Amino acid sequence: MRINNECTRDVLKRIEKIPFGETLTVAKLQEELNKYTIEDIIFTVTFLNRERYIMVVGRPGYDDDDLFRDNKIKCLTERGFRNLDLIRDDNTWNLLKEKIPNFNEISIYTIMVIGNQIMNNKINEALGLPNSYSTDFFRW
Repeated sequence: MRINNECTRDVLKRIEKIPFGETLTVAKLQEELNKYTIEDIIFTVTFLNRERYIMVVGRPGYDDDDLFRDNKIKCLTERGFRNLDLIRDDNTWNLLKEKIPNFNEISIYTIMVIGNQIMNNKINEALGLPNSYSTDFFRW
């Protein structure tokens, strides 16, 4: 199964909205993001949890979809916030989709790297810095 880049971005954006001290079940997340299948949501949440972009509490039922639906998503991690910052903006996201011919075939990591370059260019332009000046906004 492949990571769905649109699903990944939507999941990160929704998890960011979880109020402090509250959780969101994977099943409820899929209800809210119902344009994606439960398999897409589970696969994405599993990936994001394993890569430490989000914090999931509850039973670690990675091999059993029914158990995993009940797991609770707590929040984004620092890594999750830093990387969502690179792809949150709709203009940046749409630019990425428009300019990358094989957008759905490349990894979310590559998209975030390119998003980082776009963010650098925007900041450099706003501050009057040369384009050769670069700052990494994310940590892998």
